[in-house]
Amino acid sequence: MKGYVEKMIKEYPRMVREREALRKQIEEIEFLSAEDLISSMSFSHPEGERVQSSDLSDKTARIAMCYESRLDRINEELVAPKMKQLARIDEEIEFFEYCVRHLPMDVQEISIALFLDGYSWDEIEASYYLSRKCIAKKRELAVCCLERKYQIRESQMEAYMLG
Repeated sequence: MKGYVEKMIKEYPRMVREREALRKQIEEIEFLSAEDLISSMSFSHPEGERVQSSDLSDKTARIAMCYESRLDRINEELVAPKMKQLARIDEEIEFFEYCVRHLPMDVQEISIALFLDGYSWDEIEASYYLSRKCIAKKRELAVCCLERKYQIRESQMEAYMLG
């Protein structure tokens, strides 16, 4: 579990950027409307003088109407994978942030600065007037606490899945 916690600490900034990029992509998706599809397939109003010898345009319009339900599925397929990915990343980020913000008080502030705010060791050393050895000890304690929280989460997930 320690490896996973260390990976979360390392990957947290990238995950936050990825979450924002996914949100923006989802917002900017342009769906094809059923009306656009139907009007592009329906030739019921030809331009100029033409003699209609069959009901081809009516057939085309009926076919286009059938595509409306398929169009909804196509549009859903465009956004569904991104929504699932966003939900997964959101869940991981929210749990990580919750765990860091609920660490014991003696390591919480430094952990937030290190893990969430992205401060360097030099910045923490200068801001909190701590030695690197003290920062390393507090970080290690925070990682141990996070490991326990992730182990509890994992066991609860297993119990839920099995129960």
